Amino acid sequence: MEMNGYQIETDQTNWNLNSGDFTMPHEVKVTRPGTDARGDKAKGNTKLGTATLVGNVVVHDNGGAPEAKDAGSDYQGPATITCDELTLDSKNKSYDARGNVRFVQGNRVGTAERGVLNSTQHTLHLEGNVVLAEGQTSMKAGVVDYNLQTRDVIANGAPMIIREPIPQRSPGPAGSPKPSPKPKKKFL
Repeated sequence: MEMNGYQIETDQTNWNLNSGDFTMPHEVKVTRPGTDARGDKAKGNTKLGTATLVGNVVVHDNGGAPEAKDAGSDYQGPATITCDELTLDSKNKSYDARGNVRFVQGNRVGTAERGVLNSTQHTLHLEGNVVLAEGQTSMKAGVVDYNLQTRDVIANGAPMIIREPIPQRSPGPAGSPKPSPKPKKKFL
């Protein structure tokens, strides 16, 4: 099946040509230039251009999608999303991930209950027990909006916790030895 540039492959499809509704009860693979995804099964609507992958979902962006070149020179490269359920909107090039969401790009990792990646806007919206980490720096919040292009973050929710690594100080020059105590004077 092809839907707005996405190829959807499986071994069984139940499809209503009038409504566009379809179900795929077995493993599903979705590909398009720069992106591939898989899930245990799928449902969707070809007229709306949507497909929902369900169960052990994995999406890989290898950085070769047409919209990746629009991200500019600071584009951070390939990314992977894993989740329980993912709805892809083939018209808007967006992905709505739900359940055990994990987004990895380079040394950046984001986890949440829900994540919406918009490939054309280069944005990632995360909500529900969000944790973002890059190296030793991390942030916990209720909701995070992250621009993959500019790396700007808007975070909300209480309590919000940001952790930065403590810079290691150089020991500096060795201190001078402690002076020896002066003998006490004795009075007769």
